[in-house]
Amino acid sequence: MRLHPAEHPRLYAAARATVHAVNTPIAKRRMGKAADAAARPIKLEIGGLSDRAGWLVVNVNARTRNYLDATEPWPFEDGALDVVYADNMIEHVPLEAGRRMFAEAFRCLRPGGVIRLVTPDLGKHVELYLAGSRSVEDEVGTFYRSLGLTVEHPTDLVRVPIASFGHHTGYLYDVASLCAELTKAGFSDAQEWSLSDSRHEALRGLDKRTGEGGAQMAIEAVR
Repeated sequence: MRLHPAEHPRLYAAARATVHAVNTPIAKRRMGKAADAAARPIKLEIGGLSDRAGWLVVNVNARTRNYLDATEPWPFEDGALDVVYADNMIEHVPLEAGRRMFAEAFRCLRPGGVIRLVTPDLGKHVELYLAGSRSVEDEVGTFYRSLGLTVEHPTDLVRVPIASFGHHTGYLYDVASLCAELTKAGFSDAQEWSLSDSRHEALRGLDKRTGEGGAQMAIEAVR
C-alpha cells in the first residue's frame, strides 16, 4: 500500500520517520565518500531532489542519497567548490542557521566561485498585497490555488508564503535582505538575476518554478 500524506497523515509521518532514521546514517557515510571522491572544483546542489549529471546533490530528507545538513560544517576543504546552488531551500532555515550556511559556502567556494539561491521573494508578495483585489487573479494567486491553497483576498498573497510549505519555521527574504546577508558573509556583487539566467554557465536553466509571475527570486553572489 502506498501512503498518501493527505489521506493517512499519521501513518505517513510514522513511515517517513522510520525511513529517515534508517537512511540517514547510510546517507551520511555515502556523502563522506562522495565528497572525498568528487573531482575538484565541485558543483554542489543543496536541497536537490534528483541526481544531476556532473553535480554533487545533497539533502536532509528521508530518502536522500547524500545527507548534508548545510547549516553545519561542510566536509570540504577551502576552495573545493565551483558553484553552490539551492532552489527553494533557504526559506526553510532560520536566520542564524542560514548565516552558518553562507559562511560555509564562502569558505568552500574557490575565489570567483558563485552561490545562487532561488527562494520566494517576500517583497514581491507584499507588492501584490498592496496592489489590491486584482492581484488575487494573477499568476501567483492562480499558481497557489493550483496547489490547493486558499487565495481569495490580497492578504492571502502574504499569508501563503509565510504560513504554508513549512516556511514559518525558517526565514523569508526580499532581494535587499538576502543580498545584504550574502555581503555580510563576505561575498561580493550580490544581485538578483532572472530565473534560469546566470553569470555562470553551470547555473543556467536550472530553476524549476519559473511560472509564478515573479513570486520567486534568484540571487547570486561571487566568492
